[in-house]
Amino acid sequence: MLAAPAGSLPELLAGWAIEPKWDGVRVIAEVSAGAARLWTRNGNDKGPQFPEIVDALIALAAEDGPFVLDGEIVALDAAGRVLRFQALQGRMHAESEETRARNAKATRSALVAFDLLADDGRSLIALPWTERRRALEARVPARRAAVVRRGESVRCGTAAAKKLFARARDEGWEGVLLKRVDAPYAAGRRTPDWRKVKLEREQEFVIGGFTAPTRGAARDHLGALLVGYYDEQGRLHYAGKVGTGYTAPMLALLARKLAPLRRSTSPFVDAPRSSAVATTWVKPVLVAQVRYNEMTEAGILRQPSFLGLRDDKAARDVRLESTGSARSAVANGLRCAS
Repeated sequence: MLAAPAGSLPELLAGWAIEPKWDGVRVIAEVSAGAARLWTRNGNDKGPQFPEIVDALIALAAEDGPFVLDGEIVALDAAGRVLRFQALQGRMHAESEETRARNAKATRSALVAFDLLADDGRSLIALPWTERRRALEARVPARRAAVVRRGESVRCGTAAAKKLFARARDEGWEGVLLKRVDAPYAAGRRTPDWRKVKLEREQEFVIGGFTAPTRGAARDHLGALLVGYYDEQGRLHYAGKVGTGYTAPMLALLARKLAPLRRSTSPFVDAPRSSAVATTWVKPVLVAQVRYNEMTEAGILRQPSFLGLRDDKAARDVRLESTGSARSAVANGLRCAS
């Protein structure tokens, strides 16, 4: 089930709940007493990259039987606080068992569960969110230290909603989700029964090319990524160059992944004009997570910064999300929290 942009929210939000918008990797966890699979939207199993989450899920199933839940894999700091998406990069893109083991020690992870879709062989997706939530609370602990933990959720219009939204602003969350409490689970569909209220401008973009490092630059491999998004007709539109936010290991990883994707022509329908910096075009299959300040009327990102590579979303599914002002997003959240 996918959330729609907040758009025009109902005048009254009494029948809605508010939750954190977790900044990690969304998965459907399919769990039995002996196995667990962590499926991303594009069909990748993240289990091998996060074995501690697999073990914790199997332990839960051993107690009360098999289940299927919806949740987000997140990175944790030493105190157990949830970090931003880029902290997961070492775990997501480790290319050997040795590196995976080393990165697992360096970066802890957890699975934040926010919906229960099946319980001991019984499907719950037709039930309203309130009943699925009660079932989730019976299944998954809310303990902050747990590897598999239950995400927060509070009803709009309550003191708890006001506190949650205040934390979202004070702690710099990516955003919050609003969920209609009487809605069933619409598997595989984007629906206005879930609304995402973004407090920062951040989304996925498709990589369509890259520039060479400028002369004298203190970096190797590439200067900037050329990124874009697909429209409903399947055309890739150019959205600008992303030249900041890279670490040396990420530049090396990008170089390895981009090398076999080179092509002679631009994949964009509105390719940028040639410049003094050499540009290499690539097959548009890699997805970058990008934060930016705003988008111009011409559709170009201002002050974009690279956050990481996504291997959990297909490039063809990347669309331009709402570019509405952060002020209106805050106002929408405040209505829920009032």
